[in-house]
Amino acid sequence: MESQALLGLGTKLLDIDEQRFRQVVGLLEHMGDHPDVQKTFSLIRPRLVELKPRRRPTMKRLFCEPFEDLFEPLDRSAPAPLKTIERDVVNGLWPLVEAQIGKERVKSFSGALRPVAEAPDGPDMALAFWTEAGEAVALIAGQFEAGRFAEDLKLRLTPDRVRAVGDIARILSIAGPVAELKAVLAPHPVVRLHQDHLAGVQEIGRKVARSRPEALKIFILLAAARLADPSLLLGGLWNMELGQKSGDRAALFLELSGTVITQIEERSRVMKQAPRQSADRLAVADLAAGLVASLEATRSAMEQSRNSSFDQRLKAVRGSVHEMVRSQILEGATGDILEALEEMRDGTMNGAAPAQAAETRDQLLRAENHARALRKCATIADTLGLRGELKAVTQKTLSSLTDTARQLLGRGAGSATPASGSRAGFTAVRMIELIAGPAEANQIMNDVLNGKP
Repeated sequence: MESQALLGLGTKLLDIDEQRFRQVVGLLEHMGDHPDVQKTFSLIRPRLVELKPRRRPTMKRLFCEPFEDLFEPLDRSAPAPLKTIERDVVNGLWPLVEAQIGKERVKSFSGALRPVAEAPDGPDMALAFWTEAGEAVALIAGQFEAGRFAEDLKLRLTPDRVRAVGDIARILSIAGPVAELKAVLAPHPVVRLHQDHLAGVQEIGRKVARSRPEALKIFILLAAARLADPSLLLGGLWNMELGQKSGDRAALFLELSGTVITQIEERSRVMKQAPRQSADRLAVADLAAGLVASLEATRSAMEQSRNSSFDQRLKAVRGSVHEMVRSQILEGATGDILEALEEMRDGTMNGAAPAQAAETRDQLLRAENHARALRKCATIADTLGLRGELKAVTQKTLSSLTDTARQLLGRGAGSATPASGSRAGFTAVRMIELIAGPAEANQIMNDVLNGKP
């Protein structure tokens, strides 16, 4: 397939069948680092993450390996690392690094791309490459700070981008310890921190503190990026002995704490600002549960340091999550769920125009997500001070769903209830199960079928 025809596929690459998609990825990789190829990879990256096709090892990919955990997530709803690196910055930086080192010199490290069985010295070669690449990036970073290379980078230089290039240089200078860290905190993302995780981070962190103290902060941020919830590292960090002075340890802890809280604030702000009618209720509940867990972990860690400077920020975030759950999940829950059943009962899924039937199905899926969200919020209602309000909404919704199920299913075997009405009745029982659990739903179903009031 010719390059122009391949690149002309555009967004169609997201929809083609899996086998052909993998073939296209292989063809794109053999076309090298052409800007149009990079644009195409950026376009299809969400599907690359989903399917994880085997990628051809390249020196650029090896270059990125130590700092890849800091790339901005492709899923915008996912929490970002506490410090992020734009892929566009790396795409512009790599040719400059390659030119600084020399293309022939870069090729001399290509043995690092082969399996260890074929190249036993591969890991040592990779470390030597990262060392030279780090020195090259450090030189380039110094020139960036002087206002140069912006044209070569093909990006507008901002403080964050200049900072990111400096971070890359520091990370490459500790690439060996970073490789050890990735082995300790695996598989990525780590959902729960155990003592062996913390012991490993401490041991490797002490090496970094001795050899490259200026890189210790970015090392800790890399460790946090390996976790599903970066706030989990706070409690362990306070008790880590990294060979620092007590004042330096406290400063590092407080800086990481501030960064964690800033991320929590941003996540709550984004979801709180979403229009209520466009919100995915289950996504809101998942985010709320995650934010509450982060708040609890952060507050627990801050209590150990006995520093109250972040208390007001934590309270503000809690208030934001409280309002988000109240306005986007509890408010109007009964009406939204019952409205979907009314659409079914009216028969709009039976004999309706395809577009109308599709809208009814979408409404039903939204209602099911809303029911799941109510159940999920039961785990955080006490923490948010919403126990009474959630109980009232849940009881009202369950009572209305029970009445609907009795009305549509309790007419006996010879009933002339239309098929759409029966379906709506069973869906009401399904909603009860999603909100209150299978035991409650089974009891109501048995009562209905046995004619009990």
